[in-house]
Amino acid sequence: MPRTVTFQAAVVLMLCFVVPAPMADAWAAPLERVEFASASQRPLSGIPGYPIQGYLAKPDGAGPFPAVIGLHGCAGMHDTTRQRLADELVAWGYVILLVDSYATRGIEHSCTYDALATFLVRRGDAYGALDFLARQTFVDRHRVAVVGFSAGAWVTLSVAEPNSFEPFVPASDLRFRAVMAFNPPCRRAGARPEIPTLILIGAIDDWTPAADCSNKVAAWGNDGPPIELVVYPGAYHGFYYPHLQPGRTMFGHWLEYNEEAATDATRRMREFLKRHLN
Repeated sequence: MPRTVTFQAAVVLMLCFVVPAPMADAWAAPLERVEFASASQRPLSGIPGYPIQGYLAKPDGAGPFPAVIGLHGCAGMHDTTRQRLADELVAWGYVILLVDSYATRGIEHSCTYDALATFLVRRGDAYGALDFLARQTFVDRHRVAVVGFSAGAWVTLSVAEPNSFEPFVPASDLRFRAVMAFNPPCRRAGARPEIPTLILIGAIDDWTPAADCSNKVAAWGNDGPPIELVVYPGAYHGFYYPHLQPGRTMFGHWLEYNEEAATDATRRMREFLKRHLN
């Protein structure tokens, strides 16, 4: 059932096991740069997909492990956020593949470009990443989730829609098990997700308004897998990114890190993955 949660600061004070930002002397998960092909459209199934880069990290051991695919926002992913996600997810026992949709395409950012065109090609990147992970012996191909940020969260919500894989050519039995969306542009979201979904957004986000997500979740109704919407009072767009301290204006919007919201989001992400991938 849809569930809107209001963040309480008192809860965060109990979450001392989460480190909100990378520490200089902390262990860092080794990230390996990898290449794979974006998923082809079905009419072009005989033509290889566009080459994409990504950053891969895994727990020690042979596995197979559950896995998470990460999709960056319109400005890409900062090194600090990339390492933070890798450190957290590997420590929790997941393989992580952080997709870079821009490097091989020569794109610096897409925040002022045609959002729809970028969105359409990035859906293929998500399914290409899923296919790549499914071919790794250390990955459990049937336990893969995806987490997206802002523009990447729009892609994330789209791959959770019913039959969203049909235009592409991953192996026929490949599906995502769950999705997590940070600051998604919910007004652009389509059909109700057919897999468990976690949406995390700031109440005063002036780029992807929280009200759009509240309205969308209400419109989706209760019939289907669980959808959890968490709205953080006092949090702006980019609340999860440690490098946005102090906050700043980017592309006409205010972005700012919020340690309490980020810490709670980390906890919720861990619990969500434990419920749906383990």
